[in-house]
Amino acid sequence: MHRTRSSTDVALRSHCGGIKAVGTGATSKPELHAYSAQSTGLLINFTMSSSSGTRFLECSSWQKLSVVLFMIAALNPAPALSSSFTPSNNRNPACPTAFWNFGNSLSDTGGTINVFPWFLDPERSPYGESFFGRPAKRFCNGRVVPDFFSLAFRYPLLQPYLQSGAFDYNYGANFASAGTTASNDTSRNPIFLKFQVTEYVRLKQSAISQKNQFLCQPFNKFLPLDDSYDEGLYSFEIGGNDVLNAILIKNQTAVQVLTQVIPEAMKNILDSIKILTSNGAKKFLFFNNPNAGCSPVAITLLGSIPGVQKDAMGCIVVINQLDQAYNKALNDTIAAARLLYPARTFSIFNYYAANLEILTNPSLYGFNPALTKRACCGAPGFGTLNFNPLLTCGNAGSNKCANPDEYVNWDGVHFTEAVYRQIARWALGGKFTDYPVNYTSLCNLDFGNFAKSSTYNSVYPLSCRVTFT
Repeated sequence: MHRTRSSTDVALRSHCGGIKAVGTGATSKPELHAYSAQSTGLLINFTMSSSSGTRFLECSSWQKLSVVLFMIAALNPAPALSSSFTPSNNRNPACPTAFWNFGNSLSDTGGTINVFPWFLDPERSPYGESFFGRPAKRFCNGRVVPDFFSLAFRYPLLQPYLQSGAFDYNYGANFASAGTTASNDTSRNPIFLKFQVTEYVRLKQSAISQKNQFLCQPFNKFLPLDDSYDEGLYSFEIGGNDVLNAILIKNQTAVQVLTQVIPEAMKNILDSIKILTSNGAKKFLFFNNPNAGCSPVAITLLGSIPGVQKDAMGCIVVINQLDQAYNKALNDTIAAARLLYPARTFSIFNYYAANLEILTNPSLYGFNPALTKRACCGAPGFGTLNFNPLLTCGNAGSNKCANPDEYVNWDGVHFTEAVYRQIARWALGGKFTDYPVNYTSLCNLDFGNFAKSSTYNSVYPLSCRVTFT
């Protein structure tokens, strides 16, 4: 069954003075104007023009207001994406109907800044400029992997669970938060993996409860659709901070990472799988750790320390070795999960190998070989890679390159949109993946909106969907 909300195509435009909804159905063309809202008296005047004439509705309480909103929803039950951007008509049962993402800053779409909004770099330009035209709560110059997944399936952009203001969870939610870990490390952010999974459970419970309450019906259209839980794709991009936090912030040894941090992370991952499968999850996609030893932050902060070994590419060996150890443990953990839940699908995208492919063959993917380990946005002063921990991207005195798509690294820590674009293509196509699922062919995916020239406004013109960033 195709997840269609209505046979009526509705275009919605928001104005400062109200909301005008114009139906384009074949049988009738209701026109609804919301003219005024007096918050003090809760008096909402609606003028409804139709073939039957004009009627006025007054609501003196929230209960009456809910009834009015429900009537509005009945008149216009399909405030959907513009006709130029509607969800793919794919009903192969392998195709996810929603995305539920757990992770850190590589896939965060606003979870961190909605909670800690006053000091983080992505609140400032030039973050977000490549697609959104402004800072968009992402640690990137544009889109991250969950954004590209949504674009490929022609879904609204995945919203953070910790969302300020309006929300739309029809096609899932993003629980990722920057600085978080798979282990119980709260040194940079308390919303570690099991916390994120608990948020998912709470969201599901609340959504089901609200759908069972009549007065909540006007708002049901923004809650997860019924098949979102069982048929959604559960993606995990987490673990890099388990290594980096331990070495760069907590001053732990490599032995401690191997014997304490990684085992705790694996226990939490397996526990998370158990919780999610008990809530109906069937499709899992894990991203292992990329080789963070090749990032400007690792090379700049550790490369000058006597005795720290570098490889032939100039990457920090110990960081990459710990990432590889984490990835080996993840493989073993997911192998155990496959035995526990043989009816579920567990795939692992090899982020490490994919990133290594880009670093060793950059020109094949449009990157400049001379810039693979240099930050596009940053400042000089520490080393030669344009990363300065005291003057990071977006702060006064920092600089930005003119051609971000030629760079692998954006701000010394995170990748550019160009890298995430390539990673998303590979992951959706089953490349670099253990137990791959080729969603590209199974779901007839469209990558037209992956283009560098795409903008938020061009992809979502006059959209009724809540896709706030």
